Formats: sequence, structure tokens, C-alpha cells
Amino acid sequence: MKLIGFVCVLALAGAVGGCGDGETNGTGGTGGTGATGGTGGAGGGTGGAGGSAVVTDACTNADDTAVYDGFSYVDSTGTTLTGVDAVSEVASDCVLGEGNVAPPGCGMWVGILIGANTPENRAGAAQCVETCMADTGIDLTDDCLGCYGESVSSGAGFCLSECASDPDAQGCIDCRCGMNDPGLNIFARFDECSGLPREMDECM
Repeated sequence: MKLIGFVCVLALAGAVGGCGDGETNGTGGTGGTGATGGTGGAGGGTGGAGGSAVVTDACTNADDTAVYDGFSYVDSTGTTLTGVDAVSEVASDCVLGEGNVAPPGCGMWVGILIGANTPENRAGAAQCVETCMADTGIDLTDDCLGCYGESVSSGAGFCLSECASDPDAQGCIDCRCGMNDPGLNIFARFDECSGLPREMDECM
């Protein structure tokens, strides 16, 4: 899908935004759930503040499915896309502020990440993409939008130099398949986060 293609150039997944931050997630306190800090089981207690649940299958619920089914988007070439492809194209266009996305887009975050690829900056890039997508009229749930923000920001943060000139180059694909500094498979993380099927496994 195009998101995982260009979205990884600048086409900005390391776990930021709604999906975490690409590094090993912590666990909650004894007997609690780290994600929500909810009440623990028989052992009692509340979850630890440092825990962060890994979001999975965020885009497969009935509400998000209805959004995909009813969404279309005209890209910068005048091509009308529908469904998942249309949403992915918006995520890509949000990075550079092109096409018909809500201005001004998130291109400034690319420069920020080039200067300092930190978890905080990846989180900022992810949030920008999620806001841009929502402002463009994509009414996906917050967790689902987070998957796109995570994927885009990780691609820009970890694979920009490999993907800037050609997102289809083998070096770019290898980087997105996990040959990057944290060893993050950006394709697989988006699949896990969104729950959306992929037509092919680029990493095979």
C-alpha cells in the first residue's frame, strides 16, 4: 500500500503517537495493567505509570471500516483513490503538504528529524500527520490514525537517507524491513498496529 511505500520515505513507524515508540514497551506494575493503570487482579494494586500497551488491530473495527468504505481522495496527479489506498495517500501527502490535504502539511518535521531523530521529534511528526489527516476529513479513530502517524514518523526518522531518492529501491525496502538502527520492521509494525491486510510481504 502506498503509505508503507512513500510514507516511509518521508513517507514517514517506531512507536510514537498512538502506537508507541519503536522501542521495547514497558509493563505495568504488579497486578495492574500498564496501558490503562486500571485495577489489578487478585494481587490488587494499580498499573504502573511507565507501562505502555502496544496498539494492535486498531483499524479493523466497524467505525473505521465504514470510513475506509466511504472515503475517496484525488491525489496530486488527479487520480481518484478509494478506501485504504486513499487514506494512505493522504498520510503521504500530509508529509509534504501537497495534493489536497489540509495545509500546511508536516514537511517541517522532516527537517527537524534530520537534525535530531529523537523519540520526542518522532512523536511530534506523528501527531502532525494524524492532525493533518483528521483535518482533511478522515474520521478514523484515534488509535487507527496513530498507526499512520507512527509509520510515517518512523520511516522519516530511520530510513530517510535510504528512501529519499527512491522509495522502491532495495536499500529503502531493506531499511523499512528492519535494517535500521533500532531494527524496526516498519512494514510489520504498521500491519500489527492497524490489522489491515497487506497484498504482499516486501520483506520476504
